Amino acid sequence: MSFSGLDLALAIKERRFLAPLPPWVEHMRVHEENLVEQVEVGRIVSRWTPGRQFTVPDGYVQGGLICAVADGGQGLAVTTTLETFEAWVTLDLHIRFVRPIKAGQTVTLDSRVLSKTKNTAIAETTVMLEGDRLAAVVTGGWRKSETRAVLPRDDG
Repeated sequence: MSFSGLDLALAIKERRFLAPLPPWVEHMRVHEENLVEQVEVGRIVSRWTPGRQFTVPDGYVQGGLICAVADGGQGLAVTTTLETFEAWVTLDLHIRFVRPIKAGQTVTLDSRVLSKTKNTAIAETTVMLEGDRLAAVVTGGWRKSETRAVLPRDDG
């Protein structure tokens, strides 16, 4: 079945999954706590209320997990620009923390494609706490994958 990247993102917003979720997403149940709220070409906005399972002992969310969730938002934002869904991979990520996030605090992740060519893209995610307080900014480099195949969903 062929579908556009925008079709995929809109289906995810509606909680329908046209392609398999990455195993780490299912294992950590990120898809249950990170809900896509807005989909546009080149932009994904989601809200995430991280649970305690994402924290370090002092109750703050582990920074690498914030980066991983932003990576997912950027990947989906890049996907919305594709006429036919195809695999893209992260080349690099850079995160700048402004303030910590505690378990149970809701954040809004706004992921935007800043630049895209046929084979590469640059995206940015702002992570905002309630009250328009910046928590982090994540930038990422992306590349069309020459070797990764997109697997069909197995509901088996």
